[in-house]
Amino acid sequence: MKIAIFTKDGALPRELGRFSGVDVYPITANGFTASGYDFIGVLGTDRFILSALHKLAGLDKPIVTIGYGAGYLNTVDVASFSELITGLRRGNYMLESIPTLTTGQGFIAVNDIVIAPVRSATLMEYTLMINNEFVWRDSADGLIIATPMGSTAYALSAGGVLVYAGLRAFEVVPINSTNIARVPLVVPDESRIVINDLLSRSRIEIIADGLVRRGVGSSKVTVVKGPDIKLVRLSLATALDRYRRIIESLVSDLPPSAKLILKVLEYEGPLTPKEIIEKTLIPQGQLGHHLGYWLRGVWLIG
Repeated sequence: MKIAIFTKDGALPRELGRFSGVDVYPITANGFTASGYDFIGVLGTDRFILSALHKLAGLDKPIVTIGYGAGYLNTVDVASFSELITGLRRGNYMLESIPTLTTGQGFIAVNDIVIAPVRSATLMEYTLMINNEFVWRDSADGLIIATPMGSTAYALSAGGVLVYAGLRAFEVVPINSTNIARVPLVVPDESRIVINDLLSRSRIEIIADGLVRRGVGSSKVTVVKGPDIKLVRLSLATALDRYRRIIESLVSDLPPSAKLILKVLEYEGPLTPKEIIEKTLIPQGQLGHHLGYWLRGVWLIG
């Protein structure tokens, strides 16, 4: 079994390969061809893995992601590399098809494409069209188009919903729209999403996964489905299981009073601030602090 691994440190993959009894070849993206390899691996931080996936999107090979610690994109942690090899040899793995987004201008995004002014807290006017149908004219801090995987990241903190990983859909989320009727939209992944009539006092840019930035250069941006990524999953955990772990990890870091608020909302459903105070006896100032904490986008997963 041969595995080619993208990494910044060629010495580490070689050692891992000897330890696990498998041929591991550290590679770079320059001049790489996938022929002759059974799996393509990516070893590094979340940021490095995302960057490598941009280059590997559309490759007709299973991709294994090896991270330093737990991560939503990771197949395994680097400490579990030996278990990974055992699973691959025995065929104890699944392939999850990860959709991507593209603007047709060399942009590939695994999580999301964001269109926003360079200067923060600056409004951007735009018209949203989906499959040549007018949706709305809006004024907001920006617009997010997210994949199901990206729905757990910036889109979630901007007020979006979690999109089930198996759903062939994308999410469109306005950022701080001035119109409360501009709610997040979930559309089929075959949709052609066009953002035109762009106007702002600041230069507008396109951002792919927070890694690649480029000026719009015109008043129109078209976002469509890009090539899929075949990601190896060893765990039989469903997408909902992974989402549940993400939410639980967020909640575990909250102070006790914030956990109490969430637990009450979980059982009672939507409540007004006054009703929350009555049921929890938490002071108004403390409640305001927690609500502001969440609304400022601290719940960011990536």
